[in-house]
Amino acid sequence: MKNHPATIPPASPTLVVDGSGSAVFAGVLGSNGNWLARSKQIGAPLESLFPTIEATLKAAKLTLADIRSFIYCEGPGSVLGLRLCAMAIETWGRLHPQSAHYYAYNSLQLAAALICVDMPGLDQALLISDWKKGIWNAVKIRNGQPSVTEVADDATVANWADSLYHLPQRKGWQQPPASATAVEYRPDRLSEVIHLPCPTATVELYASSVNVFQKWTPERHRAATRS
Repeated sequence: MKNHPATIPPASPTLVVDGSGSAVFAGVLGSNGNWLARSKQIGAPLESLFPTIEATLKAAKLTLADIRSFIYCEGPGSVLGLRLCAMAIETWGRLHPQSAHYYAYNSLQLAAALICVDMPGLDQALLISDWKKGIWNAVKIRNGQPSVTEVADDATVANWADSLYHLPQRKGWQQPPASATAVEYRPDRLSEVIHLPCPTATVELYASSVNVFQKWTPERHRAATRS
């Protein structure tokens, strides 16, 4: 019986694509888990994605036909960047079926895992990134290990008593508390926490779990009453 592509471990060379931040990152991992090439371009994803991929493959002396698997960032982050990367990877997977093995990692969990690498004695911490007004994407670090990505409201962030970190990903509508330490997003360090990517059957993007609905009231609209 043929294995489902998502159950096969990443085969090299592996193309890593990340459009979650203000820069598009691409890299190629070899069989030893080391980078064969890496590129990053700051700018609009529509203009930056394909030049970044082209530069990376050229530096690695490879073509898309040589790629055997994809590791991609599922988000959260720049919606446009993430969707463009997803569409590109899905297209390449159809053009080159031998490479259609997909593995995803979460941008906040990557940043949190690298915080734990850099600060091995860290016990409790909270990492946040902007989502929408009054609500943040968040990862709690407990006993030196990052947990799942969830959402946190302003009160939770403001009342957090332990170490607080902020990952700037895009232009937001709110500022983090003054006590928050800004962290740099480093997808080029993915090889240090290569256990993070998980297999996916297709290219699937992260979606925050909180939806806000306004209740509809069945009343007719009336003109304002004059006093």
